[in-house]
Amino acid sequence: MIFIRTYIRRASLVSALLALLCSAFLSAFLVLPANAEAQPYEDCPANTLCLYSGSAGTGERRDFTAGSTQSSENAESYPDWDNKTLSAKNNTGLWACVYVDGAYGGLLQTIKPGNPDDYTGDARFTNTISSHKLVPSRAHCFTGYERCPDNRVCTFTQERGRGAMTVHRPATDPKTLNYGNSYGPETAVKSVFNRTGKIACFYPEPGFTGTWTDGPTEAEQRKYGAYVVLLGENVSLPAPYAGTVRSHELVNGTSECQ
Repeated sequence: MIFIRTYIRRASLVSALLALLCSAFLSAFLVLPANAEAQPYEDCPANTLCLYSGSAGTGERRDFTAGSTQSSENAESYPDWDNKTLSAKNNTGLWACVYVDGAYGGLLQTIKPGNPDDYTGDARFTNTISSHKLVPSRAHCFTGYERCPDNRVCTFTQERGRGAMTVHRPATDPKTLNYGNSYGPETAVKSVFNRTGKIACFYPEPGFTGTWTDGPTEAEQRKYGAYVVLLGENVSLPAPYAGTVRSHELVNGTSECQ
């Protein structure tokens, strides 16, 4: 009986020691230190695009909430934040597009829904971000035509509707009785969206006139009349039209182009 009692006492002691060891082992993995550091980007709220002034989600933060009336989800410029972004977290269900120029212009980067991005490793994007937008697909990052209001002709300083946009309001020209606008050489038009119900005729002269020419020599040069953009059509202007448009008018048929 003495032997049996001793064995039972020793077994109980071993069990107690094992329980203490297991408890300490689990505590080491389950209990976080009180001063645990925050993970990169974890401060970015849901449904928000967060831009940071530091790398990897550090520094000052700017929030743009998707679909919010309190904060615009898209920004063609940053009055107090231009060229300050070094990293970003797209915590939305949309694609985020960031651009080095204002008005969705210049080089761009795309960020998948839920993903972060850092711009400290590429000098082209380090402290150069000047605009952004949130869109339903990555393809929308490469165009900016959606900014053009209905019943307007919109011209853009970059291809595919990107860059600074000028909205032309149709007005009756007393001479031709057609709708038309003239604009100066400071507007280098690279693309066009005709959101009116008429045909747009573009010209190299301010008064809805002129022709374009191309060719290496005068003998080989060909002449081109008005550049036509059909109703509802958007297009990047090819050479020799790109950057040389000075006026346009709206007509009912292509034969009316002067």
